Amino acid sequence: MSTPTTDWTDKITAWQRSGLTVAAWCRNNSVSYHSFLFWRKRLHAEVRREGGRFVELIVAPNSSPISLECNGIMVHVSSGFDPALLWDVLSLLKKG
Repeated sequence: MSTPTTDWTDKITAWQRSGLTVAAWCRNNSVSYHSFLFWRKRLHAEVRREGGRFVELIVAPNSSPISLECNGIMVHVSSGFDPALLWDVLSLLKKG
């Protein structure tokens, strides 16, 4: 059985993957713009209260570089990166 938190987490993830603005995504998916903003803020606050969380990052071989942001710090990751080093960097940023 799904919960509102799970449903909104899924919606926010879908929006992030879409590359659309919040307004455009909400229009395309018949979602209330104001409800979306409320839940995005609420879930962001929950993550911050819990001290953040790690998610698995899978980078395909020969993929283009990606950028990660943690506590306002941007980390650029190129293909062929050292996963252990990335883990150490993110652990340090989480403590900051």
